[in-house]
Amino acid sequence: MRTWRRTLRALALEGRARAARPGADGVLHLSPGPHATALALDRGPLSPPVLLRPRQGRLGDCWLMAPMLAVHETAPERLRALIGEEADGIAAVRLPALEEPLRVDRRLPVDARGVFQYGQRDGANPGWVGVLEKAIAGHIAGDYAFLQRGLARYGFALLLGERVSTRLRLPDAARILAWLTEGRALCASTHPLSPRVPSAAGPLPPNHVFAVVGADATSGHVHLRNPVRPAELLVLDARSFQRGFLSVDVTAPLR
Repeated sequence: MRTWRRTLRALALEGRARAARPGADGVLHLSPGPHATALALDRGPLSPPVLLRPRQGRLGDCWLMAPMLAVHETAPERLRALIGEEADGIAAVRLPALEEPLRVDRRLPVDARGVFQYGQRDGANPGWVGVLEKAIAGHIAGDYAFLQRGLARYGFALLLGERVSTRLRLPDAARILAWLTEGRALCASTHPLSPRVPSAAGPLPPNHVFAVVGADATSGHVHLRNPVRPAELLVLDARSFQRGFLSVDVTAPLR
């Protein structure tokens, strides 16, 4: 039996993803998933001229949302290229590893009050974020629940169709700044003991993925964004970063 990790590895890499299984109408339909009770039509903008940052909802899919946030910070046009709009509330998602787009409707999970529960544009409706998250959930396993665990490098691979480099030896601020200057997207992952490391936003969450968005080579500070609160910039000193994080995933230059 395949483990979740082997399944993600097989699906994420270019040329190795399996075909999704749409319904009779050619559209992927998903159930509300583990933290919602129903589906509601997202009537807001899909992908307006300015792409707001993606924000993680109640799903534990930081391994996907943090890479999405990191790519948004580095090369948002890469994300825009994944989304196309059709008639009747249907969106076409073009994952790089697939020959044909995945067609999904814009009926997205809500709670009993009708509030959207999963990925959204920060401060707005789900839009392109909700559609992309839904398409990937359908592509991987046909259900949102499967998105609740994963590794950042697989999130990058699904979005970009490329392998990424995972560094277990954490880079310093100068190296991070150099990578960002080259147009690379970066994510950093915490470990089970990370809550012992304090920060300005409180203890670091365990087993969580952040987007790395900046650094100060002089002071050694590293700048991160949490996909749960993407508008807030978290600045960590070099010691806290080294203590609180397990690995960094680095893409090839994206622009």
